[in-house]
Amino acid sequence: MFTNSRLFENMILEKSNSKYIRKNVSEVKDAIYVFTDNCDRTSGKLNIPDDSSYSKRFGKTDLKHPTVTSAVIRGLENAFPVTTCKCYTQKKSERIFHDSDFESFKKLVDADFEAIRNACIERGINRIVFPMSGVLNGNYSDITRTRTPLLYWYVVKKEVELRDFELPKK
Repeated sequence: MFTNSRLFENMILEKSNSKYIRKNVSEVKDAIYVFTDNCDRTSGKLNIPDDSSYSKRFGKTDLKHPTVTSAVIRGLENAFPVTTCKCYTQKKSERIFHDSDFESFKKLVDADFEAIRNACIERGINRIVFPMSGVLNGNYSDITRTRTPLLYWYVVKKEVELRDFELPKK
């Protein structure tokens, strides 16, 4: 589809070469940054402004971001989540998705990737940066090829679709 046309640009997906630093990411204007998130849309102790597009998108106030994990960039205007956990808790049994959650997980992930695509179109950005450990690092979310193959391969499919997405040139 129009791959040789000058009307479209290919997306550039890359992994960050270091852990995210909130100040550094906020200063980048030519990229969208992806982080892993939970359905509560909060964790940590540092405030996210209630008037941020993130707070508005999820219709929540008094949200927080942590000082570690890729969610350190939660609430920045160029940061977009991929939801990989049900909730923010230390109890693994409560926070992790299972393949039996596929339909609800799929809706969340579809909305996340749609928001990323829309932001790229609106801003004319074709560069997307993923956390250095990826969104499927398995550490906190425990989404892995063996434990949750349906969820794992669905996210991989969405990343491939994003890579193959063609951004119209302005």
